[in-house]
Amino acid sequence: MKRNDQAIFHDYASSWWDGSQSFQRLLANLVKPRLAYFDRIAPDWDGLQVLDLGCGGGFMAEALARRGARVTGIDPISTLLETAREHARAQNLDILYREGRGEAIPMRTGTIDRVVCMDVLEHVEASEKVVAEIRRVLRPHGMLFFSTVNRNWLSSFLAVTMVEDILQVVPRGAHDPEKFIRPIELCSQLQKNGLTASFETFRGIGPTSLDRRLDFVFGLLPVTWVMYLGFAAANG
Repeated sequence: MKRNDQAIFHDYASSWWDGSQSFQRLLANLVKPRLAYFDRIAPDWDGLQVLDLGCGGGFMAEALARRGARVTGIDPISTLLETAREHARAQNLDILYREGRGEAIPMRTGTIDRVVCMDVLEHVEASEKVVAEIRRVLRPHGMLFFSTVNRNWLSSFLAVTMVEDILQVVPRGAHDPEKFIRPIELCSQLQKNGLTASFETFRGIGPTSLDRRLDFVFGLLPVTWVMYLGFAAANG
C-alpha cells in the first residue's frame, strides 16, 4: 500500500461538506479548537490578507472568511478546489481558490499578513522548502499558524495504525509516519528561514470526547506527543 497517497482525496471531493465521511467530519471538528488557539495569539482577522495553504475543500478558509479575513485558498487537488468554490458561492463568501503547491506558492512576495497551514507539512515532499516559500509570501511581521504531526512511535501507532488501519476513520494510505515532523525540527526550520518561533508556544491538540455520532471532539492539550499547533512570526 502506498503511503502519503494524496490522490485518494480526489474520490472524496464531492462529499466534503455533506457529513457522510468520518474523516471529513473529523477535519471539520478540528476547526473550532484551532481557532481557539489562534485567538490566544492574534484574535483579530478582519481585513487581513490570509493564505490557507493546503485548504482542501474549504473548512478553515470559510471559518476565517466569516471572521472578516480576505482569504486565498491554495491546494494541489483541483476537484477539492471546485468543491470549495461551489460551497463558498452558496454561502455568499468571497474566497479566492487557486491550484498550487507549498513548494512553489503562486503568490507574490511579501503580500500576505497571515498564513494558515493545517495538516499539510506532514504530506509535502520538502517541508523546509515549504517553510521558505511561506516566509517569502509573508509581509514583515506577518504570522504563520500551523498544525502537523509529531514523529515518534506513539504518533505512528495512533495516527496510522489505529486511525487508518484499524478504525479506518481516515482513508488508508493518507499518511506516511516517516514524514511526520518533530517540534524541535520544525522550530529549527522556521528559524533558519527568517521566522521567529518558540517551542514553548506550541500546543498539543487531540480527542477530548465523542459527539452524538461517536466522532472525536477535539481540544487543546498540554503535550505535543501526537498532533500539535504552533505559530511563528516573520522577521522584519
